Amino acid sequence: MPTDRKIQEKDIITIDMGCKVNGYCSDMTRTFFVGEVPEEVKPIYDLVLKNQKQTAEQYKDGASTRLLTKMVENDFKLYGYDLVHSLGHGVGMEIHEAPYISYKSDTQLKENMVVTNEPGIYIPGKFGVRIEDTVQITKFGCINLTKSGKNYTII
Repeated sequence: MPTDRKIQEKDIITIDMGCKVNGYCSDMTRTFFVGEVPEEVKPIYDLVLKNQKQTAEQYKDGASTRLLTKMVENDFKLYGYDLVHSLGHGVGMEIHEAPYISYKSDTQLKENMVVTNEPGIYIPGKFGVRIEDTVQITKFGCINLTKSGKNYTII
């Protein structure tokens, strides 16, 4: 949640952002580190990034939104974490629209859909890590429309 607190050394900042062009929305989230990446955060960041990349490999025409979500949930649980929000959502004239990629939805992705891929882990009262890209579904995969890097970003 945003606050009025000034950014300090060793802070972890997660920013969810986007823009609108010709009536169409975009959506991306990145986690930034001030000064350095704390050692205890690296395995969590790496786990989120691994799942974001693996999910991108599975995003394609006919993929089940429920199965995609279960794949990430199961991997997070192996390390003691939960996926506390949906894995993604459609993006178009609205920032959040169908399909919703979560265990509550059993929709199939279709060619030319534009959706997000946004696994995240949140440690209450401490920090959160989310890596979100907007992608276009194709017959055999997806095209990443987000061109921002995903490695540790230190500011």
